[in-house]
Amino acid sequence: MQRVLFLNSKFNKILLLLPIIAGFSIAAYGQSLRISTQQREPSPYEKDAFVITNRIEQWKPSETALIVCDMWDKHWCDISNARFGELAVALNKVVEAAREKGVKIVHAPSECMDYYKDYPGRKEAKKYRNAGLSAITGDSWNKKLPTEKAEFPIEATGGGCETSGALDKAVWTKQNEAISVVSGDIISDSGEEIGGYFKKKGIKNVILTGVATNMCVIGRSFGLRAMKMLGMNVVLMRDMTDVMYDPKYKPHVDHYTGTDLMVDYIEKYVCSSIVSTDITGKKQFVFKGDNRKRVAFLTAEGEYHANQKLPEFAHDLTMKNIHCDFALGVPHMEGVPGRHNLENLQILEDADLAILFIRRRALEPEKMAQIKAYHASGRPMLGIRTSAVAFDANGNVPREGGAIVEAKEKASEYLAQWTELDSDVWGGSYHGHYGHLERGTDISLVPGMENHPLLKGVTPFNSLNWLYMCAPLRSEKAQVLLTGFNPDKPLEPVLWTNGNNVIYTSLGHWEDWKIESFRNLMFNSVEYLLKQSDK
Repeated sequence: MQRVLFLNSKFNKILLLLPIIAGFSIAAYGQSLRISTQQREPSPYEKDAFVITNRIEQWKPSETALIVCDMWDKHWCDISNARFGELAVALNKVVEAAREKGVKIVHAPSECMDYYKDYPGRKEAKKYRNAGLSAITGDSWNKKLPTEKAEFPIEATGGGCETSGALDKAVWTKQNEAISVVSGDIISDSGEEIGGYFKKKGIKNVILTGVATNMCVIGRSFGLRAMKMLGMNVVLMRDMTDVMYDPKYKPHVDHYTGTDLMVDYIEKYVCSSIVSTDITGKKQFVFKGDNRKRVAFLTAEGEYHANQKLPEFAHDLTMKNIHCDFALGVPHMEGVPGRHNLENLQILEDADLAILFIRRRALEPEKMAQIKAYHASGRPMLGIRTSAVAFDANGNVPREGGAIVEAKEKASEYLAQWTELDSDVWGGSYHGHYGHLERGTDISLVPGMENHPLLKGVTPFNSLNWLYMCAPLRSEKAQVLLTGFNPDKPLEPVLWTNGNNVIYTSLGHWEDWKIESFRNLMFNSVEYLLKQSDK
């Protein structure tokens, strides 16, 4: 049920109770927001390619707003109506958590302002209408940003509806009642009003939530493009949105995959994205009908361009209707604050497969515990090259940020490591590598293993990787499938299974991804391990 609070001079006493009534926590209100943004930026390695990156930003709540876009009470498309209703319940938790932290909430159910004409939040918004902004916000619907260098990845033919519905019939009258509206919130569907309010109140950071990502969220006069044009630090909350897309049309993928593709487009050409975890502290939202397999990529590696090659691989998996998430660390190895960190590790909670491409990082103990808990669950894991030393930082790494505060328990002054990951998980015994050879390393199939499902479409090839020294393997369950050869050196295992749910390869040079056999190997590994997750 919608909750609305009306204030006037007769009821000044209610001001004393407002923080409680509106759901505010005085202790939390006004504290800095730690925001973890994800974006795709032009690759420094290759023309017309992108790398996935992460930034940690500190936002003042008083300078931050969350816009709820077109979360109507009813939609003309039956299936969208059901999805949007499910999203509304989850989104309300985000709205209430953001409001409690001091973030300004803007309710923007387009074409429904008559319903709200007597609401204080509607009257307040009208005060800030700035006609001077119309040239910016009013033309955002069909006007691409200069940074948008591509067409939308999905078609919205037929309005994007998968079921029956009266196209273009406005059946909505107000916002979905699952989303609370309280005194202090703003109500508007005008970029002139919302932009004017933001400018006057010093709001710099804007979070867009709601639907539909490929229409209203990006294109409304208060949408992503408009906020970008106004100079706002705008982000999309990627788990609190949904597209209008019918899989009958290009690119003929699952509906939820359509949302993933649109988020990728926005991260490349429009703005960064975040997940609701930054506001709620809980794992991100997943629609009940989204039954796709979920792959969690954990990457913090710079030498082999993992932040370019893994997203490209993930895109190919996405087109196979596999959902891919990233837990990111900075790729640089030296002289970078915050390099001993991975963001977004809550994705492991729902993951069917974890793929690691990490090099010598230490983590907060709580984060390392998340990774170990995933391993302990028995779910599949795939390790690539430097993941043999993923969490072996070659010495103690002090926590950042000064002295350790001792509370009820003693806190270690050092970050956590997992030096035994290689033996515990991969079953390996990495102890260095041979020198780099211009001729590269010759990769061969182990005799008798040619018909193994991992080797479908794999023939001998040459890799530019220098050869890792991994023999002898430490696990009795290990089954070597590929070996590498350098002249005058013993054969070394370069790909093996460790039981049914673990695969490790010391391959992973950026040039390997251009080799058909290596790409087949990677696709085969994901398919093989995802099948194991069903058992």
